[in-house]
Amino acid sequence: MKMTLAALAAVACVAGSVAAAPRAEAADRVDVGVLVCHVKASIGWIVTSKQEMTCTFSSSQGDLPQRYAGSITTVGLDLGVTGAGIMTWGVLAVTAQVAPGALAGTYVGATGDIALGVGVAGNALIGADKAFALNPFSVEGNVGASLALGAAGLTLRYVP
Repeated sequence: MKMTLAALAAVACVAGSVAAAPRAEAADRVDVGVLVCHVKASIGWIVTSKQEMTCTFSSSQGDLPQRYAGSITTVGLDLGVTGAGIMTWGVLAVTAQVAPGALAGTYVGATGDIALGVGVAGNALIGADKAFALNPFSVEGNVGASLALGAAGLTLRYVP
């Protein structure tokens, strides 16, 4: 019974933290496409975790896809083992044009993740220069046993 209540409390915390994450001033931005990242498996070390990823940005203008490599680091509560998964973000920008490599840089924001078998996660992130924002387009699909709540930092490098 106590384990069930703890699991329900964890689910409520994750849902609340992701729902409460700021939506990156969407009114001042243009939807420019979708960023899909394939994330490698990771182990949470209580205070921090880091996952390597490869990403593809697909422009809503129909431009050629842009490829990126990077990592996402979580600082906060992070417990457990998570298998590989996919993260998908809607990309918002201050302009409708996205030059090749323009998404490269550092993004920060809130994160929430829970997995017991198949799990879900969400990360709302804003670029350091505030030119781009990444809003959860769909939740992360992963497999494992983990719980993570805290701040996330995403670093993307352009791969020409």
